[in-house]
Amino acid sequence: MTTGWRAARRLEDGLGVGAQITCVGFRVGGWERLGTPERIRARVDLVERVRRLRGAKADALLAAGEFLVFVLRAEPADTTLALVDALRRHGAGRHGTRVGVTGGSAGPVSGAEAVAETVRLLGRGRRFGGEAPFYVLLGDLLHWHVRSASSLPRFQRVRGEAFGPDWWVWPRPGGVPVSPARREPPVPVRPARSLMRDGDHAAAAERLRGVLRVRPGAGPLLALGECHLVLGERRAAVETWRYLLRRYPLTLAAYPLMDLVEPDDVARGYLAEGLRVVRASPGLAAEPDRFEHGLLLALAARAYRRGEQRAGDRLVNEAADVHPGGGAPLRVLAVEALRRGDRAGARRLLAAALARQPDET
Repeated sequence: MTTGWRAARRLEDGLGVGAQITCVGFRVGGWERLGTPERIRARVDLVERVRRLRGAKADALLAAGEFLVFVLRAEPADTTLALVDALRRHGAGRHGTRVGVTGGSAGPVSGAEAVAETVRLLGRGRRFGGEAPFYVLLGDLLHWHVRSASSLPRFQRVRGEAFGPDWWVWPRPGGVPVSPARREPPVPVRPARSLMRDGDHAAAAERLRGVLRVRPGAGPLLALGECHLVLGERRAAVETWRYLLRRYPLTLAAYPLMDLVEPDDVARGYLAEGLRVVRASPGLAAEPDRFEHGLLLALAARAYRRGEQRAGDRLVNEAADVHPGGGAPLRVLAVEALRRGDRAGARRLLAAALARQPDET
């Protein structure tokens, strides 16, 4: 097991950028009252508990004070269920320990972001009293993935503070307000959309910011990102959509837009997460086949740009199977042929794409 900055390199070299990881974090209960020997024993105990976790291999451990974060080579939903089962049977060690779980894609940037999100999640549990032996905290999207498992105990939703994302906790802590569901009325965006159609994106962005100061919502955030992009503010657009997906992770329309993210591992993580969501719940998309088709082609194009031709071919074939008959897969192949210097092949592929779907450019 490695610690410190070498952990990121271990993730990149050992797992491969884009592989799925799970971060399991602990905030040791009663840390401030422990002497040095007890703190060491508490950490060693948690290392042993994670080592025994079914189906997970720890590839990195980061420790700072009362916080320990394990980066596991494991699928987040399966790991969460195994972890909760182990905690129910064996506990979490020191009384009042908080356990936070997040998932993500491995890589130099996305792996670090998953660790940071785990620490943020544990920080939200500082409000709890010490009446329970331990608490388990999950982000909104991870809970959505595991919510229907029969073995999962009933988690309580906790509304995020200061426009932050909601999260889930088990068992229910005393003195912490919970929210049964986020049922916010739709936020009006039609006036801003009208301005956008007229080409006045600066005025639309100002109107949307005014709306968001009063009440956040997925619609205004999605539109605000579009305004930023048209105005040449690409970074602001991406950060707006990233915030949108942290707060409203089931907003499928935002996932394809994350192809604009510059770090490849981060972009692939969002695109892959969009695939997992639409495959798990196709009803969230108006045309789930087309939505999945677009995400697969975006992932294929990225694979080709990394020089991973076999992976790109596999993803293109998947896209063609999901939504046959369209010309988009042929256009992706044409771009790849041009990248390899095969101009004649690129022209043939583009001609075939146009013949297959002449109304597309």
